[in-house]
Amino acid sequence: MDLSLHPKQYQVLTSPANEILYGGAAGGGKSYLLRLVSIVLCYNIPGLQVYLFRRTYPDLMANHMNGSGSFPELLAPFIEDGRAKMKEGEIAFANGSKVHLCHCQHEKDVLKYQGAEIHVLLIDELTHFTDYIYRFLRNRVRLGGLKVPSEWVSKVPLILNASNPGGVGHQWVKATFINHAPPHECKQTTDEEGGMLRQYIPARLDDNPTLTSNDPNYIKRLQGLGSEALVRAMRDGDWDIVAGAAFEKLSRDKHMIRPFVMPEWWTRFTSLDWGTAKPYSVGWYAICDEDVVLKAREGYPEKILPKGSIIRYKELYGWGGSADKGTREEAREVAAKIHAMETDGERIDYRIADSAMWAQHDGPSAAENMMDELARLRNKTPFMEKSRKDRIANYLEFRNRIAAKDGFAAFFVTSNCEHFWRTVPELQLDTRQPEKGPDTAQEDHVYDEVSYALVSRPQVWTELARDGYEYDEAQAKAKKADRKSQSRY
Repeated sequence: MDLSLHPKQYQVLTSPANEILYGGAAGGGKSYLLRLVSIVLCYNIPGLQVYLFRRTYPDLMANHMNGSGSFPELLAPFIEDGRAKMKEGEIAFANGSKVHLCHCQHEKDVLKYQGAEIHVLLIDELTHFTDYIYRFLRNRVRLGGLKVPSEWVSKVPLILNASNPGGVGHQWVKATFINHAPPHECKQTTDEEGGMLRQYIPARLDDNPTLTSNDPNYIKRLQGLGSEALVRAMRDGDWDIVAGAAFEKLSRDKHMIRPFVMPEWWTRFTSLDWGTAKPYSVGWYAICDEDVVLKAREGYPEKILPKGSIIRYKELYGWGGSADKGTREEAREVAAKIHAMETDGERIDYRIADSAMWAQHDGPSAAENMMDELARLRNKTPFMEKSRKDRIANYLEFRNRIAAKDGFAAFFVTSNCEHFWRTVPELQLDTRQPEKGPDTAQEDHVYDEVSYALVSRPQVWTELARDGYEYDEAQAKAKKADRKSQSRY
């Protein structure tokens, strides 16, 4: 059988690793490689079951069944002499081997493959998939009773992934493959990670001379993508660039601040995005009643927090320890945890929460159960509806808050909010409707909770107003005059 592979592609076929990511730059010949590997292995191993995945069916057809180098073109000689035949969703070889053409758009779709015995798993554009989908499919990879010829024993079972940076799975793919070991190095994974021999083989445009020869202007089109981050990701295969980031202006340098003791009169409130099987997120917020100079300390540079800035200074996240997994706690349990995290004398002016908490079934709603412990809980609905229009408004409000106006942002997050800093900077835009902001298939619960807070339009209490409200105006003015003028922060 005549193989038409470039050196970097051939490295994949001969690698001792059995869990591989091949990719990086656009145009590296990734999809073509997956097709070639499937044909070579099926031709040489009778009874082999290969499953090739793309996220959606239209992408599967467009990338693998149409154009130059597609399955119909590559398999034409096999079909003519009866060694293979094609029908919808499947390529069957005369020796009993098959290539199953699959798609898995939603996490629930993986259940279709629960009983599958996958000998070779091929995933095209791995970053389009969630970590859950990948782990589920990896769990279906096994040999069963397949008899493998001796010369191919080291090659199957096999997982071969291809991808560019970016997409909803950028973070977990980078953590799984790019950060696992240096490029080209094969490194054994733990039993908890599948126990396979894992390898990342970077691919650049130069590794596919067929494309550069046939389409010499392709590199210019990549440079014309507009976003510098997107250009670096697609042209250079740079995994340190979050291509398509929903919040490209969000940075630790500008928006992360050290925890500090805030004045007791500042407006404080909480925001909650509810979840049980999925994580819940609770954030505590305060609003500056004046321009604040936060002095440099303990490795934190000096920061100016403008009057009216919103600070997220504490969080509670119901995380089950793996991506997008909740803790299945009851509302009363979460309420008790929230109450325990609020120190003596910590004034909470109001609490805004996910409207799903007010849904009633056969008994009290989650909100009703929570209000046994927490006062001032109110539905977010008066401020935002669960609609496409309001999701756009929420996204714009978040972006406006983190954008530097006159050099200063209007939203800050303390360094102890670890799940904010773990999840929000990695969120990717919804590629179909980017104006809506992050793709909802991601771990976006902290973002949703923050968006409820930012659009809730809280009253901003000043020291004088708070004292005048709680005591009397004369006492408040006297108390104000007695305070020292130096910075308290």
